[in-house]
Amino acid sequence: SEYRYYNEEHLAYFICVREMLAAFRLEQIAEILQEVMAGKIDSALWMMTQAQVKLYQEKRIAEKSIQSLLGALPSHDLGEKPILTIHDVSAQTGLPVTTIRYWEKVGLIQPARHKENNYRLYRNDDIRQILTIHAVKLSVESKGKRHSINKVKKQLESFDYNDKDKMQSTANEIKAYLGLINRGQIRGISALYHLCTQVETGAFGE
Repeated sequence: SEYRYYNEEHLAYFICVREMLAAFRLEQIAEILQEVMAGKIDSALWMMTQAQVKLYQEKRIAEKSIQSLLGALPSHDLGEKPILTIHDVSAQTGLPVTTIRYWEKVGLIQPARHKENNYRLYRNDDIRQILTIHAVKLSVESKGKRHSINKVKKQLESFDYNDKDKMQSTANEIKAYLGLINRGQIRGISALYHLCTQVETGAFGE
């Protein structure tokens, strides 16, 4: 017979996957549950903690992006120096240098270059553009779509800081989206912890 038979352990893993799907990719879930199946409970839980840390960092960057959209970013967050290096920009925005370089490579930003050493030179307008790109990326994702460079470019083409209602609407979308992801992650963590407890106590038997 080709029928598959499922027991309580299979059901427990299925429930855990179902709960985690709200905020985790299948690849992430598979990696975490592989640790659980190998008896590496603490390792699996630390992976979930890492995901929460990453989301919190995303929230911190998003807060700056929202302030930038609404024209409320403090002047010190725009950098007190008139000319900034890519590392200055990374420190000011919270975005990795690799991300900023990639956005330049694909044409989303175009920083000036030093005439002698060709180093990138950023100004306050570049910081605002970088934070706007981040906001647009999150806005696209909030609508259930996978962001792409072309989608972000298209959004940027019609971007108008003077449209206060649109800026506020985008800010609200981003806040709501990150809130949903956070709730989904916490629900997934709860489900995983319950599964780990079952595994550790031998609830499934042999």
